[in-house]
Amino acid sequence: MAIRLMAHNPLWEQEFFQSRSMLLQATEGWLTDVRHVGSTALPNMIAQPVIDMLAAMEDLQGLNDAATLVEGLNYSRVAAPQWCQNELVAKLQKPRSGEPTHSILIVRRHSPSWRRVVAMQEFLNASMIDRQNFENVKRDNFQPGCAAEREYETAKAAFFEDLESRLGEN
Repeated sequence: MAIRLMAHNPLWEQEFFQSRSMLLQATEGWLTDVRHVGSTALPNMIAQPVIDMLAAMEDLQGLNDAATLVEGLNYSRVAAPQWCQNELVAKLQKPRSGEPTHSILIVRRHSPSWRRVVAMQEFLNASMIDRQNFENVKRDNFQPGCAAEREYETAKAAFFEDLESRLGEN
């Protein structure tokens, strides 16, 4: 997947709310919360144009059922992020083929993955300095084309590891 960065689009928030509504309705109560996370949720942040969402389930016994219902909304299952490999999660992207426009990570509410994503999102929302540092990491490591994707993702992962260690100190 080629990396594309765009200036913040105020329509991303509206797209999230529409997607959230459809996900909550379609999953018949399995999903109890859906949050807008990632760069498209941060004010004035450059971002890849993908609406990232974090969804909570109270009980993961229905994870496969919930994921199957999400697939009915033109999503397909993809590999979970490496940082949550020790947990039972489901990651889905939309559309089923081509460049993704939406991504959803389904986790158990209050799991380590839930707490990690929510804490980092809240921190970046509150810290303009760290948000600017994150944007600098993106700009400094952005190169068009597929070959640069690994370096770009590695730089972002290092930023979040540093952020997470600082959050752990507080």
